[in-house]
Amino acid sequence: MPLTPGAHVLEIRSGKVWIDVWNETRSVSRQLLKIEARRPGVLDCTVQRFGGKPGRLSFLDLDRPQTAHRALAGLRENFREQFRRMLSRQFPAWEIKAISCGMDLQRSLSPVFPRACLKRGNRQLAAIACPPDHDEAAMLTFGLIWHHHIRSQSPEDVHTGLCLFLPETAGALTAHRLRWLTARSLNPRIFRFNQHGLAGEVDPQDLGNLDTSVAQSYAPPQLNAELERLLRRLHSIPGVGCCPELSGAISIRAQGIEFARIEREQIWLGLDHKQRAACHTEDVERFAARFSELLENAPQAAPERWLESGVRIHLSAIDPCLLPEPVHGQVLTFAGNDRELLDLLAISPAGRLAVLELKTAEDIHLPLQALDYWMRIAWHAERNELQHLFPGIPIARNTPKLYLLAPAMSFHPSNPVVLSYFSPEIEVERTGINPDWQKRFHVVLRLKGAEEPISHRSCP
Repeated sequence: MPLTPGAHVLEIRSGKVWIDVWNETRSVSRQLLKIEARRPGVLDCTVQRFGGKPGRLSFLDLDRPQTAHRALAGLRENFREQFRRMLSRQFPAWEIKAISCGMDLQRSLSPVFPRACLKRGNRQLAAIACPPDHDEAAMLTFGLIWHHHIRSQSPEDVHTGLCLFLPETAGALTAHRLRWLTARSLNPRIFRFNQHGLAGEVDPQDLGNLDTSVAQSYAPPQLNAELERLLRRLHSIPGVGCCPELSGAISIRAQGIEFARIEREQIWLGLDHKQRAACHTEDVERFAARFSELLENAPQAAPERWLESGVRIHLSAIDPCLLPEPVHGQVLTFAGNDRELLDLLAISPAGRLAVLELKTAEDIHLPLQALDYWMRIAWHAERNELQHLFPGIPIARNTPKLYLLAPAMSFHPSNPVVLSYFSPEIEVERTGINPDWQKRFHVVLRLKGAEEPISHRSCP
């Protein structure tokens, strides 16, 4: 609570020091017993409330950078206690066995989202809450990890449910995800709370439809023989790749950085501002080779775009059943959501769609972020809204296959835990490539769903 003029009093009453602080919704009155610690910007005190037990109260000078982490910790502890009150109101007959907002590196649990375990007879609940000022998209990953931990620590005859507390403006994304998380008996429940901490349960079916749109047109690239020969030669240059786009243009990149484009059988060169190239294709090839050499020792500016180029060239190594073209990127537009992942959409000769999610670094949220895209592709495919992207190939009615593709050592250890909750309808394959994929691209790891590598499995 801020100590603002006219909203706090520090005074001596009967020889004892008291402080009173108030605002529009809350008041605090404490007797200061002693100063425990004094550091720049921080004063830790032992206090006592009316007839209560001794506790701790800290004064922070927020103008000092040293106090930033303490202020953040205080906000998290405040929300944890608000979460405790919500749980007590919603589950009055249950015992709160544990509640925490601390960092747990061993289990990959974030301090941002407070978590709790409630117990009643042979039933227990794994509960987690999303603060109002944080992204809903990150919460469910930690909720599933927390549920897995609680469940794994309990006897088999104890049923463990999942409770998710979200701000009143959130919940739609979580509800859509939960429809595809059916591999275990989660029995998830969603509660939404207002600014006063009053919560109520909502039906996930009432939280709206998927909010996404699909590209309305696709123009296959039209290239003359000279440009086709140029593309084949460019593919042989290390670090250079060519990525067709829905408009029919082709993006030419070195290490993921676009330096040229082919549009309407014309070549355009440049980084920020492109100009029509008045030169021969051999000159473009020499430019590409020189630009790639200049980038060789530079920091990677666009590693995921670079990986996209490699995946397109080596798609048959990922799955020989996938057609090398057409392969589309950025087919869907998400309303109000900036995706950090790069996705590709391919198809097999039999018409089964394939969603490929690419990541060059470890990401704890990879499975659920990939699910976001997969369920939208499945939704549009069911409504026959993707056929124009694959002319001449009837799209099959079975659900798309999902590929999670990253360097083999860059899958987060918790990814299998989250994948174990996926519905059996979602066929998932984790495809690991060699760490030095920039030099030579090959697949070194294939795992189905939540499978663990042989080296990680328990001995019989």
